[in-house]
Amino acid sequence: MKSFLRPWIRQRLQGYREQVNEVDTSKPLRTGSARTVAVVGGGLAGIAAASLLGERGFQVRLFDKNRYLGGKVGSWAVEFPDGFRAQVDHGFHAFFRHYYNLSRFLDETGVRGNLQGIEDYLILDRGGRRYGFAGVDTTPVLNILSLMRNGFFSLRDLAFNRRIGELRALLRYDRRRTFEAWDGISYDQFAARARLPAGLKLVFGAFARAFFTPGDRISAAELIKAFHVFYLSHDHGLLYDYFTRNYHEALIEPVLSRLSAAGVRVELGAPVEELARGHDRFRVNGQPFDYVILAADTAGTRRLAERSPWLRDSAPELHRRLTGLRSSPGYAVLRIWLDRREGEGWPVFVVTEKRQVLDSVTFYHRFDPDARDWARGTGGGVYELHCYALPPGLSTEAEVRAELLRELYHYLPALRDARVLYEHLQLRRDFTAFDRGLHEARPGYDPGVANLYLAGDWVKLPVPAMLMEAAFTSGLFSANAVLAANGLREEPVWSVPRKGILA
Repeated sequence: MKSFLRPWIRQRLQGYREQVNEVDTSKPLRTGSARTVAVVGGGLAGIAAASLLGERGFQVRLFDKNRYLGGKVGSWAVEFPDGFRAQVDHGFHAFFRHYYNLSRFLDETGVRGNLQGIEDYLILDRGGRRYGFAGVDTTPVLNILSLMRNGFFSLRDLAFNRRIGELRALLRYDRRRTFEAWDGISYDQFAARARLPAGLKLVFGAFARAFFTPGDRISAAELIKAFHVFYLSHDHGLLYDYFTRNYHEALIEPVLSRLSAAGVRVELGAPVEELARGHDRFRVNGQPFDYVILAADTAGTRRLAERSPWLRDSAPELHRRLTGLRSSPGYAVLRIWLDRREGEGWPVFVVTEKRQVLDSVTFYHRFDPDARDWARGTGGGVYELHCYALPPGLSTEAEVRAELLRELYHYLPALRDARVLYEHLQLRRDFTAFDRGLHEARPGYDPGVANLYLAGDWVKLPVPAMLMEAAFTSGLFSANAVLAANGLREEPVWSVPRKGILA
């Protein structure tokens, strides 16, 4: 039966990938004019747009408020009082294999050799039980049945649950219909309606938390889209790749070299306070530009819109949408250097069942060269504790730190007596909110203002992409719009199938 279903499923899902734009190869690749583009924001969205337009002959200037490039995939050095220095970042990132546009860029930039495959997508519950995806079938639909074999649920769970049919919504993803039906309720409400078995509830809940919004706030439609994107539209499964050294060395240095070769001028530590416009040209930090691609995060975009009166006056609807963008409740990343090592039999990254704050643990001494050398020299270990969505009851750094460590010790009790030799804690509130009811108000990449385009994971796209792939793909859409306006050939944009197998 399975051998019969596999080709049908693959055909039904269009070979698991589709090109979403028509590329007219008769059009020229490069511009012959000196058209100028300002890209505001140096994350993956801005990098995608700046790189493509620079390579096509535009004069591109990339502005970022940070002193490092990359946004959420950036990395920077911290120094401790005794002189010890280390690279830190926003947290561990999973580069999934269905990130078709981002993966192509990484291959072209020559960083594939810095990536390594994870051993398993492992989730730990509070009682110590492990749920893994290493042996799960990767064919859509069959991968759901395969979860039963791996202990996520039983036939009894299905037979005695009359509401399990609610989960058919996961296989019927269609952007318009899904968001009309499900954007108004939360994931927690959706899970309650479906009466999920305990194993599936744990896994679905862990997956939901990865979008930096609590289950009682995140849109059920966004989660249905996420399950389509990450699990039910391709045959790559949930295993992913990760960089085996800090992001600056592994990714950003090669990206900077590529941008430089394309003639892109990168200005770091250069916040853009407002967008000005007059005589059909923009002014960014006092300089004139023909085009602007706004690729900042939600907080930066909202602030920039609030400080740009011309936008309020000339495009009030867009101004309303941009000033209405919301960030997630906040997240925390705690990097600790301990005098003890534990968890050697686990993958380098594990998801935990959250009690209050701890969503995941990363064992940096297992793969990062600097952390590994430090650990070998001291006998200790380097760990990252990540909370994707801070609960309202914890507000201070001391409270968050104490709770992160308390929950770490629950999963790794042998570390309870370890000494913290160094630590670096971040509390940030700059991730996109995917709350229920927000989808309709999100702007698209082409908001209808001449020569202004938008990029970021908060932009409403015509394809089902999320997180890093959404950010990068939005940059491609914006850059393609500039190319099309100048009569140039577009770059191909790829996507997982835009509809679910039962849509």
